Amino acid sequence: MRQADRPPDTPVEEAGRGALALLRDRRFGPYFFGSLASNTGTWFQNVAAILTIFALTRSAFMVGLVTALQFAMQLVLAPVIGAVADRVDRRLLIIVGQTVGGTAAAVLAVLALLDTLNAPLLLTFVGLSGVGQAVTGPAAQALVPNIVGRADVPQAIALHSLTFNLSRAIGPVAGAATYAVAGAGAAFAVNAASFLVFALALAGVRLPRTRPADGRRGRLGVLGGVAYVRHRPVLVRCLVAVALIGLAMEPINTLSPLFAEGFGGGELMVGIFITCFGLGSALVAGWVGRLRRLMGSGRTGAVGVAALGVGMAVLAASPGPVVATVGIAVGGAGYLLAVSDVNATMQQGLADAVRGRVMALWSMCFLGIRPAAAILHGWLGDAFSARTGALVAVVASVAAALVLRGRRAARMGR
Repeated sequence: MRQADRPPDTPVEEAGRGALALLRDRRFGPYFFGSLASNTGTWFQNVAAILTIFALTRSAFMVGLVTALQFAMQLVLAPVIGAVADRVDRRLLIIVGQTVGGTAAAVLAVLALLDTLNAPLLLTFVGLSGVGQAVTGPAAQALVPNIVGRADVPQAIALHSLTFNLSRAIGPVAGAATYAVAGAGAAFAVNAASFLVFALALAGVRLPRTRPADGRRGRLGVLGGVAYVRHRPVLVRCLVAVALIGLAMEPINTLSPLFAEGFGGGELMVGIFITCFGLGSALVAGWVGRLRRLMGSGRTGAVGVAALGVGMAVLAASPGPVVATVGIAVGGAGYLLAVSDVNATMQQGLADAVRGRVMALWSMCFLGIRPAAAILHGWLGDAFSARTGALVAVVASVAAALVLRGRRAARMGR
């Protein structure tokens, strides 16, 4: 899109360093690779927990409950952690979160290796692992602009999003293979080690000091993010959209065992399905910045959720695993486009003093919706079919597309 054709309220991106230069940066490089290791390990645990609970109960609802517990703490802790992240060293806060999550994963590994892991214990320590994620999430989102300069923020956000999607491409199939060959204990142990890798990587990163929150924004406390966002309709629409995106992509986690079973597959097929979603995301990640400059914010996100909906529709109608994997990959590409666009819009222009609290709202909407979404899709899978859950995801994608188009229209009409 030529500058003359650009929508009047579309910000012009500053030129920053490229992806390779940022990966060589002494601050951002360790953060990126440590985050990638931690996120990959989390997928080892996610797949092992899903397969273990399904083997114990044969219930898609229980699979959904495991997924729900991993994210439930976002709703409880994210507002508090967001406020803390605006007042303390965000790097140290992430290290604390990684330590909590790593300890829970290590206990799961020991219980599984001793063959004493049952459903209640699995649910308990998966929930505790979720506490570590809740402590890490807002601080990790808010830390990116502290690591790089302003001109590098869009590319750094894209790379930060890429860690989640590369890990989704690597972790699920590797975790499923580890589970099949060495058992759940080995997969949980890999996750515990990955938390340690990220903590050690961050321990060696020294960041410039930022001024503590002061003035009106500093006194808003836990509710500061809400007070900041509610006067900014574009941010409100972003939060609604990202909650709908979380609802739309959840069948990939919760319903993969049912789809695999229906196609005559086993644990490895579950890992392949989840991995294909990540591969679709990873393949489009390098184009997000360019597409956003060409189409503008809002339109990029709307295209992304439309592709997510198409992918879920193909999955719902798939006659076999090959077509299902194609739909899942398309959905993964659309998901990455949508989430990156909304995240960049949220981050751009935020004052650092309130960034932690606003990104805590992001975590609550994106990850906090996942417990309800997982339980809903699990119930739909048990009561009706896995395909029913995928169709509900299509409806959520359409709703997200409408919200993002409304956001763009509001920006252009101001």
